[in-house]
Amino acid sequence: MLTLTGLLANLPPEPDEASLFGEIQRAVAVSGRKLVVVDDDPTGTQTVHDIELFTTWDVQMLTDALQNDPRLFYVLTNSRSMPESDAVQVNRKTAQQLVTASQATGIDFVVASRSDSTLRGHYPAEISALEDVLATSAHERFDGHLVVP
Repeated sequence: MLTLTGLLANLPPEPDEASLFGEIQRAVAVSGRKLVVVDDDPTGTQTVHDIELFTTWDVQMLTDALQNDPRLFYVLTNSRSMPESDAVQVNRKTAQQLVTASQATGIDFVVASRSDSTLRGHYPAEISALEDVLATSAHERFDGHLVVP
């Protein structure tokens, strides 16, 4: 019978976190992709600093953001406070604007949807709205959602 100790003994050692950050930074830099965090509530952005945060946006602003140096920026939709149907529309429009800005600049991006750890937002409706637009307009393929508390 396999014990927990026996099972864990077969795993590789845990990686050094500090070295992982460097590897991640290099991989992001080489990819050329921007990370766009679509945040449903203003409290989430209180944990970051020195990051561009858009509380209003349009295609031109997103085009400029894609062309600027930082590899990351936030789009604050404040959609958690909206009815689900409105939140879905905001996410669809945001995704379409990002696709349009990406096509205009030739700069690719990846979206992370940030929401409440207890899923008080409109999960999975908002993520599905982003996914639907990105799958059809940007020809992205999604295998699933990662829920990280």
